[in-house]
Amino acid sequence: MRVGIVGIGMTSFGTHEEPFYNVAYEAARKALEDAEMERHEIDNVVLGGYDVSVGRTISNMYTAPAAGGYLKDEIRVSDDAAYALALAYMRIRSGIFDVAMVLGYGHCSETPMELVELLTLDPFFHRDLGLSYQMSYAMQSYTYKVRYDVEDEVSAEVVAEARKRALKYEYAHLKEEVTVDEVLSSEMAVFPLRKLELPPWSDGCIALILAEETVARRINPEPIWIEGLGWNTGNYYLGSRDLAELTSTRRAAQMAYRMAGCDARGVDAAEVMDLTPYHRLMSLEALGFAEDGEGMEVVKTGIPVNRSGGALCTNAHGTTGLFLTASLALQIREGADRGVASAVSGYAAQNSIVTVLGAR
Repeated sequence: MRVGIVGIGMTSFGTHEEPFYNVAYEAARKALEDAEMERHEIDNVVLGGYDVSVGRTISNMYTAPAAGGYLKDEIRVSDDAAYALALAYMRIRSGIFDVAMVLGYGHCSETPMELVELLTLDPFFHRDLGLSYQMSYAMQSYTYKVRYDVEDEVSAEVVAEARKRALKYEYAHLKEEVTVDEVLSSEMAVFPLRKLELPPWSDGCIALILAEETVARRINPEPIWIEGLGWNTGNYYLGSRDLAELTSTRRAAQMAYRMAGCDARGVDAAEVMDLTPYHRLMSLEALGFAEDGEGMEVVKTGIPVNRSGGALCTNAHGTTGLFLTASLALQIREGADRGVASAVSGYAAQNSIVTVLGAR
């Protein structure tokens, strides 16, 4: 049995005045319209996102009805919504369900993100350090930068390239082109990362409709097939990990490629979660596009990476990974044969999930 994506709904990303559940409803409605389906044809709803990023506990109370989950089986993954896609896939493969609505939501304007992030750290060993996500990204970036002697101009080029791609993507948050010199002259945020090398905090929602193969072909003659999935969780303690590489992404990619029966050479599009320009390079290496320390060579060759602009331009905490996966799905629909999307979560990319999508 195969599982396909038959409907895609995306909102714009930025700062929304509407409550997050209204934005969630918009994404779900667009997905239903895209699939030419009615709400009653969905038999289960899988949500993905963090309570802390929308400022509500038990946020399911708001997002499940918005996603059409009234009187339906509903469950939430308290992580990036890319994991919700994997859960929906498994629920369909189990034979219990035929059609699933996957909804990812992030509404960073609701809360002081730097403060609420600390609540995800254990209260005994890490929380008192006051370590923000950006600080952990900076530690990781510095380790990679020093090990492979990466020049500042290289990271600035990644940012400039991401902004240029985002200009052409209707759903992206940051749509202002920047030059390498502007990146290099921007103020230092968290060494070695400058302000323009950090992602924005975005609001926005994604909805995908998944269906079992027979049903999927009836809904859409050309579904986007989920060919491979892989996930991995790294050691919680930063001192126990090699911060210069995304070990969890590498292991997740191996699992996903094995399931899909391919490797990086069989992929012609990629969307990776570049929370910093250095994470773009590390992700490409972990996914097998380049040897360690040579990720920039992939960027220079022009292989389609992050046509959406990536997380550097759109970062709705809780659904950034699903945003990238949905963006990849649109590329498959537009003609790409097979693509890979990767997402990370946790401090210094502790956790990772990789998804392989295909047109055949």
